[in-house]
Amino acid sequence: HDCNGIDVVLLGDAYMQKHMDNGTYDKDMRQAMECFFSAEPFRSYRRLFNVYYVNVISETSEYGAALKTALKCKYGEGTSISGDDELCMAYAAKAVSEEKLDETTVIVVMNSDKFGGSSYMYSPAGGDHGSGMSISYIPKVKDYDKFEGLLVHEAGGHGFAKLADEYFSGSNGPVTEDVRRRVQEREDAGWYRNCDFTNDPESVKWAHFLKDKRYSKENLGIYEGALSFGQDVYRPSYTSIMRSNLGSFNAPSREAIWYRMHRLAYGDTWQYDFEDFAAYDITKNL
Repeated sequence: HDCNGIDVVLLGDAYMQKHMDNGTYDKDMRQAMECFFSAEPFRSYRRLFNVYYVNVISETSEYGAALKTALKCKYGEGTSISGDDELCMAYAAKAVSEEKLDETTVIVVMNSDKFGGSSYMYSPAGGDHGSGMSISYIPKVKDYDKFEGLLVHEAGGHGFAKLADEYFSGSNGPVTEDVRRRVQEREDAGWYRNCDFTNDPESVKWAHFLKDKRYSKENLGIYEGALSFGQDVYRPSYTSIMRSNLGSFNAPSREAIWYRMHRLAYGDTWQYDFEDFAAYDITKNL
């Protein structure tokens, strides 16, 4: 093996002992794994990953004010969800060693039909490949396609690749200084490769795609609106899974995922070459 396995750890919340015994937990964890690998480039590079799940037993399978599930997940405002991140890390550490936790993607499947989803991305651990551990909280919801889209957006897009949301609300005006600063602090670490504060086609982060005729049919451009703000922040495609939980990743996002996978698998000596990426990407995705 000349490559290190990339670690993904699945945990379940609001699953009781009976769900372990009757196979529900196993089935749901496997389903979550299949969802993670449903999108490119994860699908083509599945062999680079180690996926684990840890049994987490809750006393209740209900969510509510007075009820405590094992990982203490709670629905917040809008679609936001929180949980006990420290506890999730402790469970994840049963599957991966302490020193590998920094690069681990943790996915918490909530045994709930209520829609929501949040990812917590922890500080970069070094490098320019979107490093840092992440914890994504994703309810099972009733509809498999919805669950798949949610999981790919939250755990694949945010958690693994540290991508930005590409959605926005017209009522949210220009991007705030605070958000701008937060994004800029992380850019050198390779986070947020799918949003930018410039609309200059020569210097925008995905300028190399805009110049490449092979990518013309993807309709990439510089579209205003991202990070939930309607002005002064730009995204590479009109729509994508980072905008709507539907469809696929756009080219700059696929590149970010591909980059991080290769850096984690082959280490710091690995050198990025755009033509290597394009050789994979153009045959598979265009």
